[in-house]
Amino acid sequence: MDTQYAKVRPAGRALRITISMVVLALVTATTFWGGDDFFPFAPFKMYSFSKELDGWAGSTRVEAVNEEGERFSLTEAATGFRRAEVEGQKSRFIEDPSLLEYLAQAYENTNPDKPEIVTVEIIERQYRLEDGHQTGEVVEVVEATYTREGADA
Repeated sequence: MDTQYAKVRPAGRALRITISMVVLALVTATTFWGGDDFFPFAPFKMYSFSKELDGWAGSTRVEAVNEEGERFSLTEAATGFRRAEVEGQKSRFIEDPSLLEYLAQAYENTNPDKPEIVTVEIIERQYRLEDGHQTGEVVEVVEATYTREGADA
């Protein structure tokens, strides 16, 4: 008997078909009613729609001020938080800026030899677009600010 190509038993075939049908049903259902949280069964909505060629495009960053008055960006390398994680939770930070303390703590845990953070800000830089190109008009908006209690900021 040639064992190079093993035959799939009927029970194995039924299991494979069932799993395929469940995955297909999940992909189909979440395509219409799901969001990014249903990954990998749903498409990323952020890539599903095009932006207007005229208007504003935003870029979010997180900045901190330490107790020596130095201002710097809080990056993934410095905190362990990716920018996308911060952007995904931005509405929570805006609603409750005290949550930004966790970013300060993450920085201080990763950088114990550096001065402590006094202030953390989420800043949205908005670029004006015309025909899909930047016009040079830039607006920065501080969307959330946390200042450590008792700090002179």
